[in-house]
Amino acid sequence: MKDTLTFKMKTLEYASIALLFIVLFTISIVSKQDFLYALHDYTLYLDSDPFRTIILSYGAGCLSMVSRFITQFFISPVFGAFTVSATLTAIFAILLKSFSKQGNAKKIVFAAIPPLALFVAACNLEYLIFDKVDGSVVMSLLLGSLIAVLLAWWMQVENKISLYLAIVVAEFSYFAIGIFSPLSMLIGASSYVKKDNKIAMMLAGIGLASWFGFNYLTSNLLHYEVYSIALFAPLYVSHSSTFFFHSLIALALLIVCPLVASKCGEETELSAKRLIVPGIAFVLAIVVAKLCCYNDESFHKILRLQRLENEEKWGEMISEARNTTHPTSDIYAYYVEALIANGENVDQMFNFPVEWEGYSTSNFCMPHMIHYEDFAFATGNYCMSLFHAMEYYQLTGENFRRLKRMMRCAVMMEEPELTEKYLNVLETSTVYSDYVKEWRKYKNNKQQLLADKEAYKNFDSYFEKKDDWFHAYSAADFIAERSNISNPKIAEARILTELYAKDLESFARDIPVAAQIYRGHVPPKCIQEAACLCAIMGNTKPVQSITVDRTLAKNVQKGVKEIQKAGKKGKNKMKKYEGSYLYYYFYKETDTKNYKGGDLKK
Repeated sequence: MKDTLTFKMKTLEYASIALLFIVLFTISIVSKQDFLYALHDYTLYLDSDPFRTIILSYGAGCLSMVSRFITQFFISPVFGAFTVSATLTAIFAILLKSFSKQGNAKKIVFAAIPPLALFVAACNLEYLIFDKVDGSVVMSLLLGSLIAVLLAWWMQVENKISLYLAIVVAEFSYFAIGIFSPLSMLIGASSYVKKDNKIAMMLAGIGLASWFGFNYLTSNLLHYEVYSIALFAPLYVSHSSTFFFHSLIALALLIVCPLVASKCGEETELSAKRLIVPGIAFVLAIVVAKLCCYNDESFHKILRLQRLENEEKWGEMISEARNTTHPTSDIYAYYVEALIANGENVDQMFNFPVEWEGYSTSNFCMPHMIHYEDFAFATGNYCMSLFHAMEYYQLTGENFRRLKRMMRCAVMMEEPELTEKYLNVLETSTVYSDYVKEWRKYKNNKQQLLADKEAYKNFDSYFEKKDDWFHAYSAADFIAERSNISNPKIAEARILTELYAKDLESFARDIPVAAQIYRGHVPPKCIQEAACLCAIMGNTKPVQSITVDRTLAKNVQKGVKEIQKAGKKGKNKMKKYEGSYLYYYFYKETDTKNYKGGDLKK
């Protein structure tokens, strides 16, 4: 009887590895599917040389590139759950097997804590995933930690040549994997403390020297980054303190784990009675990890609604939004969008008696920026939707979500050239080839899209020409007011949008802002040409406020006379002006009915 209740340590180790994978995979599938999809949606990977060059030009660029490549496949949350669980389980297995020849039940628990801490860090991006946090940073954390423990494992070999070679590889891999290079040496040093203090001190010294030394080269000579960003690349996210500090805690636990494990005794077998306490501790560690993950209902509801919107499951969106204990303005906006898509009467929805629960990200000028472009699109205001999507694409980082939104806006605005540009960019990803094929057939055929998809027909018919209520809901005025025009990119984007909409009246009104942005510099050619047009139409304030090239002004005056003489039918005769704002203003069709001008707050 006693023999039947005795377990071989190797069998117990393999069982614990399998159990950890199953538990992590189950948690990810049951409660983190939408989060994993969001990691894909808020990242970008393009299989093109310009994109690779830009990413590789940053600290830890190689790790970031690989992480982006893997994260794009999280478009399937099942793949994401498998990848995250497999990576964490691999870290657990290496910690378990590499730092003592024989096992111990306590060591199993100690080895499980660092990967569980990494899981907690990965699931604590919170609302910051919407705000300047590339979704691939999660995979960078997990993959970098795996590389670090693998390098530390290599350092455990008895052969000194291999040990020194491993140290050299870890040292110079800093430029590829950033902070995980010194991490690997510190883990290695921790495992050597009881064996040889001199080697441990050498490893720790080299690790710290590389951390402080190589990042100096990275920030000042190679990538010209802020020192603190280079120091912690690729994990450093200045305003995502929760994720960053959780990550540092997990990395510290990776360093401590070999030191603690080395103090555990060695056993070849273990009785069931002696297994009870470490077994309970193992389960308790998993439960604590699950409870420490970010579990805000509104956050996960928004992720769910965004995923359903991408999949165009409008009925499910309505059901999910209604089944919310504390609806926020973002949840409610997606609810109304789904109602519009379903063709339901939503006129009274804006008077819904609810006190919104808000949240605030650390980006000072965007406390609410999740749904603006989505809601503008749903109400048929495609120009405003494109404006917000482009604005947030620049300010909060490039990602698949807003790239797809801009492409759809271009289709609905009947801009085939612009649509093709967005489709060409999406086509250079690995996962959107079928999506591109589906939408390319609508590039020159908006009516076919409206016939194929009822929701887009509802979007297109919802916004009436004389309907001005949406302007009051617009984010642009709110952003301008909050930022007090302290962000020139926002103001410039607004001014260029006015030019796109041929709204020279609003452009002339906002010219003091342009003068402030381009003080001491020559403005873009299109802005100079627009200022000259205003002068020709009788408003000389713009040309007096900004720097306008004298030759350009003469050419604009000459061009306007020629264009007016040629008239609308003389478009082909005026090809020499193609590419200028003059040609665009007089001959290019644009969706001005969907543009709502508005004062920039002074």
